[in-house]
Amino acid sequence: MNINNMNSPARRKWPALALALVLCTAVLLGGCKFKEPTVAAEVSGYDHMPKGGWYIAGFSVNGASGPNLQPQSGGGKFNCCISIPERWKPGMKAKVEWMYDVGVGDPRTPPPPQEAEVDIPDYNPVGPGTVHVHFYPDHRVKVVVGKFGIQHPRYAMSEEDKLPWKTDWSLLSHSSMKD
Repeated sequence: MNINNMNSPARRKWPALALALVLCTAVLLGGCKFKEPTVAAEVSGYDHMPKGGWYIAGFSVNGASGPNLQPQSGGGKFNCCISIPERWKPGMKAKVEWMYDVGVGDPRTPPPPQEAEVDIPDYNPVGPGTVHVHFYPDHRVKVVVGKFGIQHPRYAMSEEDKLPWKTDWSLLSHSSMKD
């Protein structure tokens, strides 16, 4: 068969075959969902309950477990690991599940297990870091993702929401302003 002849049947089929190949490739790639880059992060927590309040007897964020917490404690224990997007996007949420408990000798019955879907604030200015889960009275919960601890001035939370922890402004001089 001679395909050098411009009028040969084989020569006329090549453009149609090339077009079909391009269309099939486009359809196949269009069905693929490209995964966004992720990073591994540790999970930590803070129990903002008053002294004598509920203990956090276990929690998870998007299925990754965090440490147990006593009232007015946290930030010192980390569990590994959870996968989070390298870059924050608007509308990001986390599913947090937790259980309450009481201290030794406390006769109260803890509330039933809880769960909440919460917004994740923008962590792009400092990049991804530890996933911090905050537990407040009345079954409220917040999530913060970042490189800094709760007492750092660049921690993404209001002073009121940090209580009983307070910002230590001396930490600002010890951290890199590039972070």
